[in-house]
Amino acid sequence: MKSQFFILVVGLALMAACNSTSKTTAPADTATTKSETTMAPKQRPSLVNRKWDITEVSGQDVRKLRLAVTPFLRLTGEAEGFRLSGSDGCNNLMGGYDVGDHGTISFSKVAFTRRACPENGDINAILTKALQQVNHYTLSKDGLSLTLNKGEGNPIIKMELAR
Repeated sequence: MKSQFFILVVGLALMAACNSTSKTTAPADTATTKSETTMAPKQRPSLVNRKWDITEVSGQDVRKLRLAVTPFLRLTGEAEGFRLSGSDGCNNLMGGYDVGDHGTISFSKVAFTRRACPENGDINAILTKALQQVNHYTLSKDGLSLTLNKGEGNPIIKMELAR
């Protein structure tokens, strides 16, 4: 009986010692956590809420075309409902998009205005088809160029951050 009581007392003493040790280390850990959360996180480049000038669509350099407006895309973030807007150089475009894991992206319900712009050639049809094929994106490390791809390495639309 005495040995059981002794074991119980020793066990309680050990538990109390472990408990008091964790209490003294907890404030130090909390202080570290607070200082880490107040530090400014590194800003990673983003593809949303930026205007992207289209430079190439399906291998065609659109900068060589004499368009009234530089073709561009703009992707809004979650707060705005993941919306796509832009221009093909004549007609405005709008629609939706979804970004998934590992650089996947898809566009949906893309529509264009229908102004007559014979000087623009086939850019509207080419851009429409390209947006339907896109399923992946690559954002440069510096955040200055965005490529929309068919698969991981097949660029369909190349863009630069608008200045």
